[in-house]
Amino acid sequence: MSGIPRIKVNHYDTFFYQYEFSLLDALEAQEIPAPYNCRGGYCGMCKVRLIDGEVEYVQDSLVDLQGDEILTCCCKPKTHIEIEIPED
Repeated sequence: MSGIPRIKVNHYDTFFYQYEFSLLDALEAQEIPAPYNCRGGYCGMCKVRLIDGEVEYVQDSLVDLQGDEILTCCCKPKTHIEIEIPED
């Protein structure tokens, strides 16, 4: 893939990744409400569903994840991605 990764979030507009440290930081920069607690991959609060695309991990996670789950505090987009943030 060439170019800047595009991030699509369930009911929000699509935006382009601006090379923040993590996907969580990118969501916060766009003022998209994303749950989190520890920011270190320990608690699992920032778990979202990766619908499409690939991410790369910038820090290790201690949370067990299912096949389509990612932690936004621990990864950044590698390609264009689409995620679904759980609605509480």
